[in-house]
Amino acid sequence: MTVESDSPQGKALRPRARIMRTLGEELISSEVVAVIELVKNSYDAEAGYVSIRFDGKLEVGEGSVSIEDDGHGMSLTVVEGSWMEPATNNKKVQRSSHILKRRFLGEKGVGRFAAARLATDLELTTRALESDKEVYAYFDWSQFDNEDAYLDQILILAEERVPQEFVRGRTRPFDAPGPHGDLRRDGSHGTLLKMNGLKRAWGDKEVYSLKKSLSRLISPFDGEKGFKIFIQLPGDYAEQPRELEPPEVLKYPHYTLSGRVDKHGDFEFRAELHASSIVEAFTGKLVNSDVKDRGVVEFVDGKGGRPLVCGPFSFNILVWDRDQLDNIDQKLGTGIHDIRRDLDSIAGVSIFRDGFRVLPYGEAENDWLKLDIRRVQNPTMRLSNNQITGYVKIGADENPLLKDQSNREGLDNNSAYSELQEIIRLALSKLESLRFRDKKSAGADDASRKSDGALLAVPDTAKLRQLISTGADSAETLHLFDETTKAWENQVGRIREVLSRYHSLATLGQLVDKVVHDGRQPLSTIQTQSSLLIESLSKALKKLDGSSECGKYLEGIHARLLRVKDAAGLIDLVLKRIEPLGGRKKGRPTKVYINEIIKNAFSHFQADIESLGINVTLPAADDLIQVDAHELQEVLINLIANSVYWLSNVPKGQRAILVQCTRPAPRELDIIFADSGPGVSKGNKSAIFEPYFSTKPDGVGLGLVIAGEMIRDYYNGSLELLNSGPLPGAVFRIKLRKRV
Repeated sequence: MTVESDSPQGKALRPRARIMRTLGEELISSEVVAVIELVKNSYDAEAGYVSIRFDGKLEVGEGSVSIEDDGHGMSLTVVEGSWMEPATNNKKVQRSSHILKRRFLGEKGVGRFAAARLATDLELTTRALESDKEVYAYFDWSQFDNEDAYLDQILILAEERVPQEFVRGRTRPFDAPGPHGDLRRDGSHGTLLKMNGLKRAWGDKEVYSLKKSLSRLISPFDGEKGFKIFIQLPGDYAEQPRELEPPEVLKYPHYTLSGRVDKHGDFEFRAELHASSIVEAFTGKLVNSDVKDRGVVEFVDGKGGRPLVCGPFSFNILVWDRDQLDNIDQKLGTGIHDIRRDLDSIAGVSIFRDGFRVLPYGEAENDWLKLDIRRVQNPTMRLSNNQITGYVKIGADENPLLKDQSNREGLDNNSAYSELQEIIRLALSKLESLRFRDKKSAGADDASRKSDGALLAVPDTAKLRQLISTGADSAETLHLFDETTKAWENQVGRIREVLSRYHSLATLGQLVDKVVHDGRQPLSTIQTQSSLLIESLSKALKKLDGSSECGKYLEGIHARLLRVKDAAGLIDLVLKRIEPLGGRKKGRPTKVYINEIIKNAFSHFQADIESLGINVTLPAADDLIQVDAHELQEVLINLIANSVYWLSNVPKGQRAILVQCTRPAPRELDIIFADSGPGVSKGNKSAIFEPYFSTKPDGVGLGLVIAGEMIRDYYNGSLELLNSGPLPGAVFRIKLRKRV
């Protein structure tokens, strides 16, 4: 770019011609995106259909792609003015179309230059509504490759002519939406872009990607019914273009999740389990937590937190169990392999703005909700990206902060986008909890469920022993033997599943040990040396005049060293707090004060407790017991972490945790742990001690399982959820009967 004299007062910018190549080829990230941008232009032009046609050999420098629509078309004035003007603001001045009132999808005025990404030249033919002339223009994109040429030196050939392409009464070669007022759909208006000399080869992979993206461009759930997309490829046996539609598998989901969130954060979610005829509705209020990094929370009552900024939106999500697709095969008869392929093609949650899809959300490789990471952490309960398809419906006017990045590939990664992610995951967690409980209920007749539910419970062999001892009928004995064997196999399977997670925790414990061990030596050096320096500086300052330049300089160093020493003290405190969570071998129970164990456990969460304003009431008496302090602290940390999480969902001033200790009998101890949070719903009470069950959007579901197993195995005790207690939220009782 250079400058030219424009007036005595200043200079005018004069861009090089290659800026058009930049707009067309660098702002548009791929050929598929380029086609979609041009399809969006057809939608904005109030077209009833758009047809994409490939001709010739789809190799570099050969073949062509044409995009035709029956929109309102353009006059010569519009072509020479608005259409050929980069970054025109027409669609910002007027945000919706004249007749159909469609919200414009393109606002940056660069979408049309996607044509430069696709081919070396462009033939534009267009006829405006009620015009008796047709406009023809020719663009040779190679002109813009001239490094020495300026943009104002490039000539575009455009002329009016007698209509040749758009002639009234022309029969459409395929079914398109009917007339709408002045838009007669009679062939007398529209736009045709013919791009010759392809810049990239189109193989099977690229064509498949384009068809998949176009089939999902309009929401299949409630999209624009007056706009159809057709495609025709070289070698197609059908003479007419084929309409792109989503696969029929969408009609047969196993689970459905829908919902809406208004501008105030009030939400309504609805989860449906079709095979079980279970429908559950959820309502409440969402706010952004007043705790740093806590994000969106479901507020139970009153006012609190910060209002959402993502704006109102709705969503609809379909879910499948991919190992149970026989019902779909019953309907379609295409085979499980093809059904899974169709599910792969539509996998993911798309975002639709004003009825049109925002790329790349919903692409199989674009797991924008990070569902696969959640599933790795909790494979039993969480859904993966390839199990779901759906849409999130937003609007440009209603959701101004959910705006495009400049390359048209996704939304700006701002606070509104983060809120949207968190809310969809929160809604999914409600369906996941319901699905988990239903699967558990469906398997209630399994032999593995005849035990007391404990992970390490031994299947009952008493009946088998009795039959053998009495010499009962061999068939009956064999049947009972098979049932008992199956119960053992199921129990071993459960143990293996949980042990795989415990192994990860054991590795984490070893890492904690290494961090503590390796961190203590340099930390000790920092503490010792800073203390010695502070002592030396204090002596020097006593000898110097504090008002001298040197004295002031040393006072500054002294103050900074004090801050270093304080910071080292904080690091030392953190290491002491995480040391009990390491992988060291547990020791024998020792005599300790239970109130000190509880205090130490709460110290891990001091910052969260203060920021949330939680009123904590702990036992004050020095009650001497005999336990492994580190084991019990691990149990308490799990309970505290859950309470701190859920207490952010209730108003400030109503957040409380209460811990009480009693001795119901000699060598026994009861610990009551209660909070004022939302509590555990009736439907979830039987599931919270199951491995991997969690109502947190990103919960792993092992905290209570581990805590319960430790209490049961080490102390012959129990961890119970009580129906009521001293506070209105969740109330747990830890009962220790051994080693106390």
